[in-house]
Amino acid sequence: MGESDVRAVRMTTQLFMKLDFQFGGGHARAALAQYYVRDVSPLLEGKFTEPVGRELFSAAAEVAQLLGWTAYDLGRHGLAQRYMIQALRLAQAAGDRMLGGRLLGNMSHQANYLGNFQQAIQLARAAQEGSKGVASGTTMASFLAMEARAHAGNGDDAACSQALREAEKLFESRNVADDPEWISYFDDAELAGEGAHCFRDLRKPLIAQEFVGRCLELTDPVYARTLAFIRLVQAATYVHQGEPCQAAVLATEAVELAGSLKSMRYLRYVSDLCADLKEYRGNREVESFRELVSGKYPSIA
Repeated sequence: MGESDVRAVRMTTQLFMKLDFQFGGGHARAALAQYYVRDVSPLLEGKFTEPVGRELFSAAAEVAQLLGWTAYDLGRHGLAQRYMIQALRLAQAAGDRMLGGRLLGNMSHQANYLGNFQQAIQLARAAQEGSKGVASGTTMASFLAMEARAHAGNGDDAACSQALREAEKLFESRNVADDPEWISYFDDAELAGEGAHCFRDLRKPLIAQEFVGRCLELTDPVYARTLAFIRLVQAATYVHQGEPCQAAVLATEAVELAGSLKSMRYLRYVSDLCADLKEYRGNREVESFRELVSGKYPSIA
């Protein structure tokens, strides 16, 4: 067993990651789980040199990480946490502190989604502390963005803004040559999207819309799920300004462009927006949007 086996695992993981971004966690999760059990796990029991072993355990951790992420996207939170912990152990076995930070950052993201904001802050800070001295600028910026998201969920404007400023500063001075392949998705558009989420949660719609505009301008169309999220964030900012007609129009466009995304997180965005629009029932555009959602997503209606 050698470096070619490790490369094959990493390349396969990248292919599955692209499918996840484009179609949601439910699209190819079963195939990814089968690949992990049948192809990756047996490699860990084989014979290899110490350097190859470190790379192999790191590559296996990336697969387990992606399994955790897809389970999270599907709303299977207990399973997601088990995969994340398994991936963290593999990263530790590989001595890959930067990947370990990524796992803690992912766990922070999930904790924030579940409303456990203080835990999300602690996990994001653990990601920063655990990878200090080895994490690339891009990677550390992503950890700080997770901390900013958690502070926003907690309603702490000052702490959120500080963490986001630090993330932007690191990102601006980053050297992409230092980045591992798995952080390639975290680009200018992704950082702008994090800012949009922060200021939506802080109920600062005008600032949020500035970040939304930048995100929509820069996001590659292949990232269908990201675009669906940010369009629904944009719609929410108009609700927060008391403009339900514009919110409903934008949300309708978001749902129509989302296609067949298999993502419970996406459905949560739609559901949250429907809840925000409840006080505007009777409005023509709002009712049209509600009818669209009712027909396409009966579980939400």
